[in-house]
Amino acid sequence: MDIATSGQGQGRILAFAGPKEGVGKSTVVLNLALAWAGIQRRNVLIVPLDPLVRGEHTAALGLNPPSVADLVRALGAQSLTIAGGLLKGKIPVSQWGVGVLPIAHKRADVQKISPRVLLPMIAKLSQTFDIFLDVESSFPMQTFAFDIADMVVWVTQPSRNNLNATVSMFQDYRDMHFPLDRFEVVCNSYDLPGSIEPEEVEKFFNQLNKKVLVFLPWEESIPLLANQVKIEVVEQPQSLWVKGLRMLLGRVLNLQTIDKNWASAVSDEDFQQAASALWSAKGGFEGGGPAPSSIGSALQASAAPTLAGKADLPPFWEELKQRIHGEVVKSLEVEHVRLSDNAGANPETRAKVSRIADQLLSKQPNLQLSRDQRQRFVNELLDEILGYGPLEELLRDPSITEIMVNAPDRVFTERAGKLILTKVRFRDEEQVVQVIKRIVAPLGKRIDESVPLVDARLQDGSRVNAIIRPLAVSGPTLTIRRFSQKPFGPEDYYRFGTINRECMEFLKACVLLRKNIIVSGGTGTGKTTFLNALSSYIPEDERIISVEDTAELKLQQVHWVRLESRPPNVEGKGEVTIRDLVKNCLRMRPDRIVVGECRGAEALDMLQAMNTGHEGSLTTIHANTPRDALTRLEAMCLMAGADLPIWALREMICSAVHMVVQLSRFADGTRKVTYVTEVTGREENQILTHDIYRFVQTGVDERGKVVGKFTATGEPPKFYPEFATKGMHVPVEAFWTEQQKKARGK
Repeated sequence: MDIATSGQGQGRILAFAGPKEGVGKSTVVLNLALAWAGIQRRNVLIVPLDPLVRGEHTAALGLNPPSVADLVRALGAQSLTIAGGLLKGKIPVSQWGVGVLPIAHKRADVQKISPRVLLPMIAKLSQTFDIFLDVESSFPMQTFAFDIADMVVWVTQPSRNNLNATVSMFQDYRDMHFPLDRFEVVCNSYDLPGSIEPEEVEKFFNQLNKKVLVFLPWEESIPLLANQVKIEVVEQPQSLWVKGLRMLLGRVLNLQTIDKNWASAVSDEDFQQAASALWSAKGGFEGGGPAPSSIGSALQASAAPTLAGKADLPPFWEELKQRIHGEVVKSLEVEHVRLSDNAGANPETRAKVSRIADQLLSKQPNLQLSRDQRQRFVNELLDEILGYGPLEELLRDPSITEIMVNAPDRVFTERAGKLILTKVRFRDEEQVVQVIKRIVAPLGKRIDESVPLVDARLQDGSRVNAIIRPLAVSGPTLTIRRFSQKPFGPEDYYRFGTINRECMEFLKACVLLRKNIIVSGGTGTGKTTFLNALSSYIPEDERIISVEDTAELKLQQVHWVRLESRPPNVEGKGEVTIRDLVKNCLRMRPDRIVVGECRGAEALDMLQAMNTGHEGSLTTIHANTPRDALTRLEAMCLMAGADLPIWALREMICSAVHMVVQLSRFADGTRKVTYVTEVTGREENQILTHDIYRFVQTGVDERGKVVGKFTATGEPPKFYPEFATKGMHVPVEAFWTEQQKKARGK
């Protein structure tokens, strides 16, 4: 919610807060308001953000003002956002130029008040008044006030409990990217007997890089005057306490106002829940604050990163980020903090770097950044220092299945099978290359002009392909294929509409029967994911060896050995191919061999393994139809250089490959199993196949979604009797067409 207000005549907004009740915060607010109004030509409006509606300020000033809740009822929320004059005329001001606007007079009305109501009202009133927000210790109340305050006056007392609570809360505020340079500390009643000495108090704040602005003495006249409904700054203007208050007054006098966007990171629900938790017998708890769960949810909501464009950022953003980046790295070297390859996953390292970045930001002169901008700045900086820069935003989104960087300012994603141009931007081509290097370095790989093409994977298993100049004429290009952290199972595929239950149960039976299966499909059709699902049916007591170019499979069995190929080094040596690994795994006593993808000469070795006692093996292949898959398999075997006649090669394929499962991606982005095809033999020089299941598209609905059905073709596979031989029950009705079922009453 953004509210456009004129910057002319904009008043100061001060928020007053403290670690607990009873530190004298409201006394400071009241006295400072009168003192400030006395030296300015501008009236002061105190807004007590007090869910307990105790009315302390109104009683002290002898006022009977309407509340925010009253004004909303009388004028309507919409009117309050438009006409500031309506508000000004409704708020009485005392003889000292100070008014009060409580949020409600009844506790039940507090739950109806939220940032959506308060922000536009305060925005209008700040054109007439200087605003003093007296904030209770409820967390969402503080967050709301701190976001719009030009200065936060933190009032505490020199007791260990108050100081420990202050340090803890300041650390939380710093982690939430509140600029602590806007906080001024007032230590009240510093000379009470038994209090911690001022020198010791300073030590508490030194760990926060903060100084106490003023130590106010204990003044016994303050409680006496309060009981007489009198105010210290009026009755005792020469007291030591009032003289100490003048230091705070001088700080306010030199205060520079900040640009405000009049938006709150706290939702209405969190605000109202925290307000009601303070006094509701059902929801409250001892200690005068909201329930911990509401605090946690509000903190999480306010700290959540958002995906947005660069239009709302100041022009110095990138230059500042590069400068702070360098200073953070120097600070880490001084503190001997080593950034390992997985430093971004270490919460302690991330928190340490975040604190350093915040401290460096606080030292920048005249830096006009809102808390949201500071939070975004630090998040982007952490992503660059500890992670993969702008990609981190996308990698945090589990709905994204593919990330494609075509150029620094052209980053696409795939969601639900659809390509989308994002608002994510890299600074330049050099930043793209640096991110690629960060990805491949932990794997012992490199990318430069001598090795401009690389395949790699992220720690979460995502597959990465990168190519740079001179091969990539348009500049460095990065493609990341992401996989679900939890492998898809049959129920997921039924929900997606990828396959029906009968067909999946048949494939499960084929895996248990140790049939060799090829999963075929085009790029991005989900071959590897489906292969992973099929492999889950392999019994736990069998030894599985997987062979891949880039390790992607996530088998669930315990007895699983993973092998991964290796490219040659810079000297062209040390290469280990898929074919080498397939040959080697035959010496490792496998029950099943799973090859992530056959794409070359290893196809011949795979066929030989399938034909020599390693039935039940699985692999994938790039092809658009089952027939194309067999043709491509044939071509890859010829790449091995074996001098085999074509009839012998096709005979080998017929005896080795039992099933081809074809996956296709449709125009609406959905992926489906379109064919389950059996290889039945060879007739002369032709490989014979038989479709057992098909997906038949019947149309497209009004939302553009593909409409169709899975259907059997009417005949069971040739090896159907083997199910009974192995004691497996597969009903023959599962292979009947709809017409056959109707004709036979099924």
